[in-house]
Amino acid sequence: METALLPRNPMVGTAPGHDHIEWESASGVHVHTVDGRDLVDFTSGVFVTNTGHCHPHVVEAVQAQAAQLLNCYDAPTPGRTEVAERLVKLAGPPFDAISLMTTGAEAIDIAVKAARAYTGRYETLSFANAFHGKTLATLSLSGLPGTRRGVGPVMPGSIVGFYPTCYTCPLKLTYPDCAIACFDATEEIFKANTTGSLAAIVVEAYLGAGGAYVAPPEFWPKVRAFADAQGAVLILDEIQTGFGRTGTMFAFEQFGIVPDILVIAKGMASGLPMSAVISRHEILESLAPGILASTYGGNPLCCAACLATLDVIEDEHLPERTMILGKRALDRMRGWAGQIEGIGDVRGIGLAFGIELVKADGSPDPERALRLLYAAEREGVVTLPPAGASSNVVRLAPPLVISEADLDAGLDALERALRS
Repeated sequence: METALLPRNPMVGTAPGHDHIEWESASGVHVHTVDGRDLVDFTSGVFVTNTGHCHPHVVEAVQAQAAQLLNCYDAPTPGRTEVAERLVKLAGPPFDAISLMTTGAEAIDIAVKAARAYTGRYETLSFANAFHGKTLATLSLSGLPGTRRGVGPVMPGSIVGFYPTCYTCPLKLTYPDCAIACFDATEEIFKANTTGSLAAIVVEAYLGAGGAYVAPPEFWPKVRAFADAQGAVLILDEIQTGFGRTGTMFAFEQFGIVPDILVIAKGMASGLPMSAVISRHEILESLAPGILASTYGGNPLCCAACLATLDVIEDEHLPERTMILGKRALDRMRGWAGQIEGIGDVRGIGLAFGIELVKADGSPDPERALRLLYAAEREGVVTLPPAGASSNVVRLAPPLVISEADLDAGLDALERALRS
């Protein structure tokens, strides 16, 4: 007797750990599933809904705009102009130009193109375990092994150095005694590989998919100085860290340096696809006319969502409360490290955290990381899929509007899952 084949789901590519929860709706920091469950969201839709799901002010702005104008290709609109002016002002001097795009990968691609045109060179220096997107150009910059596997060769001129992943230091040194020797090693890697044509250094403000790593403060002046010495454009990827996620509107405000190009996306429009490249006129205008045009970039609907998002961030003082709630959550989770077996490290900045799970011998434990996602969901909280080169880091990114009560409820559920 032949066995009937089950119909195959046409949707592919869902991340392990998120493929079992079918979302029906969401509001604030709560996800409502099709089977009637209410879960605390510790993902923000992967760093997107900083203002919470379906914030009333954002929804109202989108609804009003949808009835007025949905697309205008590249034509100016009042909303597009206001978005540009507000974002450039928020980024501060010396920024004075912006290009609106749709996705983070698209914006990174544009930033690299601008750096190439401005410098007349083609090489890029990026960092191990970084993630800048899934297009062929951006995966060339991404040092995260899984994003490159099976799709080579990468873009010519792509040089990858070491990001300061202190818990798993590639040089087997200990911070702060190491004096950020990983960057000295990166300089040597660069010298051994360059043809003398460095156009850009591309670096994440927070190593998100690479394992939730926060670089020590000494790292940033070294990066800035090296870019200046090489005459290269410094591109800072703030796709995950922008819009209050780290406790300031943009993370670089805490670093003591200013990049030449700032790339933003995700939390920019509370769930609608929008990104931007912020820089100086002389850099962006190095590109030929028309290169920065985008079918959907800066469309009226996304601009309305972005303006409403900025209103919420400013009116509800989200960066400031993020700093307070982030410290509260990080202190509690670090307390687990000495009590719960298998927690190797807990790290974070603002409301972005990573819990590294290891076996008894200290080696990565990706199996437990994946099990934890399912256990956490059963306990009532949704977390991000496992991250890091070994997929053993559980990442957490609750919406910035989360209350103390919901934050504690999510942490309670996560603790129960860790102990189970």
